Amino acid sequence: MSRAAETSGSVSGLSKLSVLFVIGAVCQYIGASIAVPLFGELDPATIAWLRASGAGAVLFAVWWPFAARRWPRVGVRFPPRRLLTAAAFGLVTLGMNMAFYLAIDSIDLGVAVAIEFLGPVVVAAAGSRTRSDGLAVGAVLVGVVLLSGASLEGSPMGVLFALLAAGLWAAYIVVGKMVAGGSVIRKEGEATGESGRKTAPWRDGIDDLAIGLTVAGALAAPVMIAISGAADPGALWNWRILLIGVGLGVLSSAIPYLLDQIVLSKLGRSQFALLLALLPVTAAVVGAVALAQVPTWPELCGMALVVAAIVFTARTADIASGAGTG
Repeated sequence: MSRAAETSGSVSGLSKLSVLFVIGAVCQYIGASIAVPLFGELDPATIAWLRASGAGAVLFAVWWPFAARRWPRVGVRFPPRRLLTAAAFGLVTLGMNMAFYLAIDSIDLGVAVAIEFLGPVVVAAAGSRTRSDGLAVGAVLVGVVLLSGASLEGSPMGVLFALLAAGLWAAYIVVGKMVAGGSVIRKEGEATGESGRKTAPWRDGIDDLAIGLTVAGALAAPVMIAISGAADPGALWNWRILLIGVGLGVLSSAIPYLLDQIVLSKLGRSQFALLLALLPVTAAVVGAVALAQVPTWPELCGMALVVAAIVFTARTADIASGAGTG
């Protein structure tokens, strides 16, 4: 094959993966835009819980029957350590989603997403410690100040919840690396003397996401049912709300996570950096179109700084593990 043909094939492959990534991002933020109007009927934390529970239920119903067929062939096991890590992953994901929904209840979608990127950018920079990463952290901090300036005057709690989501996203990256990379499985295999299992890491990630979200949803169920029941006993058991919750789980969790894992397994760090930088922009566009949330000039400048910081840190550090946002 000629170099020109190889280049053409590479560009074509990147284009297809870029489309998958953008589809996942659009699904994620359309789901968020659908959730916002529901906050008048149920509190944001309960909506986030319905989203996580819906995603877990759908993954169990749709993904696991197909996944179970390959488990005997590739030797997939679910030792206690893997189950605990998956549960932790699900709980962190649920907490991140709750904080994010509480944030977008009072500040614009694009602003919340950009502030949330403080978490992965700082984690990535801390893992690299190069001069460019230090500049990236400075850029994202200035960007967050610009983005949160107006919001602090009108909705300080929204900014605080966005910052909480950023911290939980950082934790999501740490646990997600263990899940998506299969490190827990490899350690278990080393301990028992087993090796040679061949399976795509992203498949393990989907298996564990199904476990984690289901466990997190089940553990949070008594608290969330009590909270929603105290506010409005009949709201949670409305079939329309329940179906929308399942739809949010598919749109905002199941589809984006699956597509992100496929893209991550095919792209290099520098290529993924450029795609990751599209997320705040995508959120701003969806917010403007679906929710009429038009960014101000300071907010646009803040988003630009955050995008620049994402590109710099993702080129040199492992920010790619935190593809999924609230």
